[in-house]
Amino acid sequence: MIILALIIFINACKKEEKIEFTATDMTGSTIVKGTITKNIIIPNGAGGYATGKIAASGINISIKIDKNALYPKSNAVGADIYNCTTDVNGNYSVTVKSNAIGVTALITIESFTGTTDTLINGVTKTGPLSKYTGTTFTKTIVMGSNSTNNYDFNSEPINSNPNYNSKIGTAFINGAINIEYVKEILTGTLITYGNTLMPLEGYKVYLNFDKDPNTLAPKTYTTLTDANGYYSFYITTVEQGTTGFAQNANIYIPDFYTTRDTIKSNNTKKTGKYGKYPQKSILLNSLYNTNVRNGNYLNYNNFMQN
Repeated sequence: MIILALIIFINACKKEEKIEFTATDMTGSTIVKGTITKNIIIPNGAGGYATGKIAASGINISIKIDKNALYPKSNAVGADIYNCTTDVNGNYSVTVKSNAIGVTALITIESFTGTTDTLINGVTKTGPLSKYTGTTFTKTIVMGSNSTNNYDFNSEPINSNPNYNSKIGTAFINGAINIEYVKEILTGTLITYGNTLMPLEGYKVYLNFDKDPNTLAPKTYTTLTDANGYYSFYITTVEQGTTGFAQNANIYIPDFYTTRDTIKSNNTKKTGKYGKYPQKSILLNSLYNTNVRNGNYLNYNNFMQN
């Protein structure tokens, strides 16, 4: 009886064992990547042009994957959306969720508005305003793999610009900016004073152009002087004789508030009184394609002491 009672007690203390099933997410990842380019005009050296390709940076790309494709035989709804942009080299890369049997990804490369540029001696010159049409396509992607999708944009003229068919190129302008100082002249023991011009390094120069051929509106260019006070501008313009384009430019430097210093006979500088050098400007007319205008000097003089 004691043994029987013990057996009954042990059986009563046993718990019912349950088999647990854990749902496993059978998904992984895929790298979707590629390179996006756009066309550029390249002179062939014989009066004609060829079309090349350069990187298209800052292009928006989106990838859409439906959840019912990612989790088949489920009640999943909605979609996963991934976004990225191309870098300076036109490359993009984004990691998306996928599965082992493959899912359909809807890939969209967005349209954009830009310029159709020209490559001259390795230097890119801004061209007419254009539109670049993107694309949308589907691609089956599988986890653990890469999916490479490249795309080349071709430009189309924006019809609102009536000068798209005009020959657009560049005009070149250069010059220098100097500032007038007092110059100490030592002759024996006699000190006299005159004036001298010294170059202004790293100084901002402005150019207002009356009509940009891409936007059909005025445009302001800026540049900085080099160590010797020299500056240069490359202006986007049209060929001579294009109707409705006077192509006049005003180069100027604004009022300069500073001291009028003295260059001592030993070439050291002595700080002078504070005041203003008034604005200076030069008007250049008829700046057309291939024009070169050299030697446009602007000098800060006529100092006005406070």
